[in-house]
Amino acid sequence: MTTTDEVAQYLIEDQMADLTDAVREAVQNGVDSPGASRVLVSVTPDLTVVCDDGAGVDLGSETGMRDLSVLGAGTKSRDDDATLGEWGIGTGAIIAKGAVRIWSGTHALCFDYQNKRETGPFADASGREGVVVETPHAFDGVCVTIDHYASEVPDPDSYRWPRTIERLRKRFAYLTVRTGVAVVVNGDPVDRGHPFDAVDDGRVTVTRETPDAYLALEHTPAQGLAIYSNGLYVTTDHDAGVGGVIVSKGNLTLNFARTTIQSGCARWDRIQDALADARVDLYDQLSDDALTDQTRAVMAELLTSDDELRARWRDRELFQLVTETPVSLARVQAAPQIAWQDDASHGADALVERGAVILDTSDSATGQLVTAASGDDAAVTLPTTFDVATRAQEADVWQGYTRLADSALSTRQARYLLFARALADAIGVDREIYWGEATPDAWTDGHSRIVITDSAVTSPKRLAWTHDLFLVVCHEAAHDRSDKRRTAHGRRFESRFRELVEDSAVRAAYTGLVTAIADRGFETVFQERGVSLG
Repeated sequence: MTTTDEVAQYLIEDQMADLTDAVREAVQNGVDSPGASRVLVSVTPDLTVVCDDGAGVDLGSETGMRDLSVLGAGTKSRDDDATLGEWGIGTGAIIAKGAVRIWSGTHALCFDYQNKRETGPFADASGREGVVVETPHAFDGVCVTIDHYASEVPDPDSYRWPRTIERLRKRFAYLTVRTGVAVVVNGDPVDRGHPFDAVDDGRVTVTRETPDAYLALEHTPAQGLAIYSNGLYVTTDHDAGVGGVIVSKGNLTLNFARTTIQSGCARWDRIQDALADARVDLYDQLSDDALTDQTRAVMAELLTSDDELRARWRDRELFQLVTETPVSLARVQAAPQIAWQDDASHGADALVERGAVILDTSDSATGQLVTAASGDDAAVTLPTTFDVATRAQEADVWQGYTRLADSALSTRQARYLLFARALADAIGVDREIYWGEATPDAWTDGHSRIVITDSAVTSPKRLAWTHDLFLVVCHEAAHDRSDKRRTAHGRRFESRFRELVEDSAVRAAYTGLVTAIADRGFETVFQERGVSLG
């Protein structure tokens, strides 16, 4: 072979990943065979056989021999829109997987690409140099036998064999509807009927037939959109935002491995235009609460790049607030100011509950909206922004707590709060102490404030509630890191907490405060400590 041939052969072998690629090449050529009505496939761990009932190939002639053994040879032209395979390329994929016999008429062409066989005609074959032998009787059509190389197939007991068979059935699912040739794999027909039958009548679906393809779409984006070139499986697009199938009417321009559509394929460009229109029609039929995260992300991408769709979907709840509440572009744009963030924030949650618009940019669709609104050449206009932390502090909400004004407290709550403030002063905890109401997952930042809530006290008896508050103040003071993502009660916290509650000076100060209250009363001790409400 020339250097060019060697490079091409390397590319072919490199892209033919496994046995299913070799079988696909043999089946393609069987379907292409003039007069063929059926292709039979048998796959076992040791042997693969692919036979068709077409016109066959004259392997006794120089032309027939050349078409099957010379790289790129064959009768298919580059602009052939119907023929699936090329023997000159397909043979390279087939012979890489085992010792191969291609039998047609009264002749067989034999290859031993890896030089592993030492008997029969294979002993005289080497690499791409095949050997033609006469057969004792004729075969009408073409029969390809691959005696597998052990290194090219899974172990006989491998779980991969059932998957291999299933992948073969999927590869040829729509060949019959496009070519009229039936494909049977291990005794079972693989034909799935018309592409429109692929979608479930129980789901929201859109079916379209264009001059280039059949499109059958449904709202199953996680399953992806299976793409077939003239009935032969190519790939599944998991980024399309829809499920279903596309079956082209004629060949798509593919790579050697038939797994990727090459750029510049005019038919595929037209199919994508039809897909875009059909996908919009599908999305229009879906209610907002039926949209998956992936669907919202695709719709957001379309909305931010298309003025018409932006107007069309302006009232659809495609985006998300930090509380995971759906929100529409219309509501976002109607807000006097907005904010956005991509991490947990109880202050933000509390502000949203009070009517603020704070977008969650960790959500893909919402992140796309914010990105599209950024920069000098923004595609979308959003309101001006506010700082969440500043706004939360102004509203007296932080870390999931809502502060209650001292004047709003009951007599009992006020007494508990004053005791906590006096205790903090006595034991040297320099924190602002407030009364508040908390969400279930509220937390204290440890740097500036401690929040006392009704749940801090377990009993109205003085000895019980004063001890409760002692433990609460020490506990909250031990949280000396503000990063919510850190382990809340790890070793650092345990060490700090133990240090406080076991410190003899701290315990003496606590005991002295409780004793003083018992001797002189609350008001006197609180005045002496300089703590008050307001």
